[in-house]
Amino acid sequence: MNLQTLTNIGYNKMKNKIIGIIDEPNPKGNEDTLDIFKHATALTKFIKHTSTPMTIGIQGEWGSGKTSLLNSIYHALENESKYKQIWVNSWEHSLLTTPEEALLKIMNEIIQEMLSVPDVKIQKNEIIKVASNIFKGALRIGATAVGGGKAGEVAEELLDNDNNTNPIKELRKKLDELAEQIKEGDSQYEKIIIYVDDLDRIEPKDAVRILELLKNIFSIPNCVFVLAIDYQVVVKGLEDKFGKRTEENEWEFRAFFDKIIQLPFMMPMGQYNIGKYVGSLLKQIGFVEDENRFIKEIEKVISYTIGGNPRSLKRLINSLALINIFSKIDHDSESNELDDKDENTDKDEMKDRLLFSLVCLQISYPVIYDLLTENPNFPSWNEDLAFEITQKKEEGGKEQEREKFKTDLDIATKTDLFNDEWEQVIYRICYTKPRYKSRVKDISQYFNYLKDELLKKYKEDKLKNIIAEVINETAVTNVSSTDESQKRTARKIPTWQKIQEIFMDIGKDAIAQNELIKQTSTKNPELNPGTIRCQIYKLTVNNRTRTHYGENEPRLCDGSNQYDFLFKNKDDTLTRFDKKKHGTWEIFKREDGKLDVSKIK
Repeated sequence: MNLQTLTNIGYNKMKNKIIGIIDEPNPKGNEDTLDIFKHATALTKFIKHTSTPMTIGIQGEWGSGKTSLLNSIYHALENESKYKQIWVNSWEHSLLTTPEEALLKIMNEIIQEMLSVPDVKIQKNEIIKVASNIFKGALRIGATAVGGGKAGEVAEELLDNDNNTNPIKELRKKLDELAEQIKEGDSQYEKIIIYVDDLDRIEPKDAVRILELLKNIFSIPNCVFVLAIDYQVVVKGLEDKFGKRTEENEWEFRAFFDKIIQLPFMMPMGQYNIGKYVGSLLKQIGFVEDENRFIKEIEKVISYTIGGNPRSLKRLINSLALINIFSKIDHDSESNELDDKDENTDKDEMKDRLLFSLVCLQISYPVIYDLLTENPNFPSWNEDLAFEITQKKEEGGKEQEREKFKTDLDIATKTDLFNDEWEQVIYRICYTKPRYKSRVKDISQYFNYLKDELLKKYKEDKLKNIIAEVINETAVTNVSSTDESQKRTARKIPTWQKIQEIFMDIGKDAIAQNELIKQTSTKNPELNPGTIRCQIYKLTVNNRTRTHYGENEPRLCDGSNQYDFLFKNKDDTLTRFDKKKHGTWEIFKREDGKLDVSKIK
């Protein structure tokens, strides 16, 4: 079957389904699957009844749904004739322009929208003339700064409150008159509501300047500003003025923010209906038939991994959509069956839930995902494996650091989340990584969910096989700093085979492990030394750590298997395994169920 045929089959099956989810805000009036309606309703009511001027700051990290909330408010007021609504996308104005030009474009758009109201009596030319003086002055600031002149002197000229000809003061007076005429005119607008979106996509210091300008010029009666911006952006934008934020100067940052924003509102990501939202998107891409079936499991996995950021959730859905396409093409290459009903009947729900969980892990904790890719039997992770990865860096080099780690680990191991050896491996790996350390409990809970709920029917030998099978499907959407997973998939020669070839090329009877790692890394710079070390363990007949790898299941080790290649001498050097010299070894299962290695007497 050729590529065109496969593509056509895949298209025929999916042509009535949405394949990907665009990263766009929820349009005005669309279904509210995040359940933010009550928050939008409360803010809308506040806007209707608040005194003016008023500035509302919608806060939240990038991708948290600020624009969707603004859309909801805009839509709720759209059909009421009492409100003149103006929408400004600050990021669009900032493209391919200087900061000064962006400021002027935003100010000009607001003024032109206000002037567009019919039957205003104020002379438009008067406002435009005053505004143009500010435009010219601001451009002089930019030009003077670029030319190395005293830009501050020009800025002071514009903002000098003691100067009766201050253009900003004059413009504000004209805008006061304009806002009053808009309210009293035939249109009978009670309020002018100005939405300024995407401020957090602009360079932070420029976003702060826009905030200052809006506060200085548009603090006028009958106006409500609704700004989408994150407090952290303001903090970064003020660092040139106040320095890095500390406990001592925190009040200065907060005072500036409070001067601009009269009502702060934090996006309620913790209250989002994540199960409903993600379930709806999964149904759109054809990943599930019933969006309500696994809501509790979805909410649990999301809480342990991605969290409630809608942008991250859309990336998750798009990753699953692509993987779903690959799986359908693979299925069609073996069977030309086109009946969707039969295909859905054969679908393994557990694998789909595992696939969903693994992609969540891939997006949130790529380091742990890569570890699971190399060692899918996670309940068998032990201290040896932790040492391979961290080299005990988590314990620190100084006595005080070692004592602190020991105390922290002792406290952790007394909890249910870290009382097993494999859980302590997670703790050690996460300890030196601040973001991972802050969420190490979530990571442990995630793996306990896999072990005790999702995969509870599988014993260790079967568990690693099912994880290895499903995690292989996720490689196409993996992103890492070294692209190691993609390279591992693309390589024609596996790492263990490269190690064998290099060992033979060296031509020595015995070689130190570090030397073999160095030689392999030099000839294959794309390989991580830690990966090479792990593969050496896998090839070493008398190294117990080799049992952590799926290729080494209970069996005789007599040299007939491709992985029975090295032998560790008493002096820790490595030599080529020889059955006649080293005897026959075996990988066996102990009474406690764990795998081990021993020599057959």
